[in-house]
Amino acid sequence: MWASALFSVWSGYDLAAWILLAAVIDLLMGDPIWSYHPVRLIGRFSLWMERLIRRHPWKRNGLRAVGAIMTIGIVLLVLAAVSALLWVANDISVWLFRLMVVLWTYWGLAIRGLTDAALLVYRPLITNQAEEARQWLQYIVSRDTAHLSHDDMIRTTIETVAENTCDAVIGPLFYTFLGGPAWLWAYKTINTLDAMIGHHSTRYEDFGWFAARLDDWANYIPARISGLAISVAASMEGRFRQAYTTMKTDGRRHPSRNSGMSEAAMAGAIGVTLGGPNIYDGVVALRPKLGAAERPLHPTAIIHAIAVSWRATLVVSVAFGVLAVMMSGRWL
Repeated sequence: MWASALFSVWSGYDLAAWILLAAVIDLLMGDPIWSYHPVRLIGRFSLWMERLIRRHPWKRNGLRAVGAIMTIGIVLLVLAAVSALLWVANDISVWLFRLMVVLWTYWGLAIRGLTDAALLVYRPLITNQAEEARQWLQYIVSRDTAHLSHDDMIRTTIETVAENTCDAVIGPLFYTFLGGPAWLWAYKTINTLDAMIGHHSTRYEDFGWFAARLDDWANYIPARISGLAISVAASMEGRFRQAYTTMKTDGRRHPSRNSGMSEAAMAGAIGVTLGGPNIYDGVVALRPKLGAAERPLHPTAIIHAIAVSWRATLVVSVAFGVLAVMMSGRWL
């Protein structure tokens, strides 16, 4: 009995209409900004756990082990909590359950949020207000922005749009259709922990190694779906071959094979070159060039990237929706 009830809250393909409704709401309204947003709660809990763990003077292997245990524990805790909430809602009323599906999916998507963040950088760039653009950019990237040139800020924004087309939109949709909002929030937890402790630095090289690896594994399939979706989206401008070929040839040269898929596809889709030197915590990281420079970097390329991202989201939503109908035999 419990297995059947669990399957009912984990079968995302049965909930296609409600998942797509949540995507439309996010597109229209954007992510709610409030102190108790689930991502913020996960972040606070992670910080509290880290402070607790670091009271002990761990050696390297011990720090790697407890970092891995903390990561797995938080992901399983969130998966269990969201599953339980959906289970209880389904037991009370099917309409309450559907409402919870819409809400938890809406909270886990960032289609409009990604667009708004990129536009905050675009607006001052188009009027040559470099310092204001730099201030907005530092909120959405982990690299140092203090010495970025005008062209580098454009490039960085496009790379962020491309990467987060996977992390903030297509990845969440993939896991929601696969396993409902509970799987979506397991994925979001992995993303959040990777952003908090999975980066390369003296403090997190050991403690966050597993969070970084887990994020790589979780994004392996979504990253390739994203690259293909961006290529299909580019076909609406007759640029499928350029986007797909760039993804296949240049994507694997990126230090992150996952980010490389969407960034290379985006470079080919809009005809610009991405990659180059980035600075993280004062250390220069040289990224390989992605794509051929068919046109110079101009702030309008950010708008072009946003448009491609939206079309890629539409492509994936329609594809997942059709697959869900084929598997379940119904929309509602």
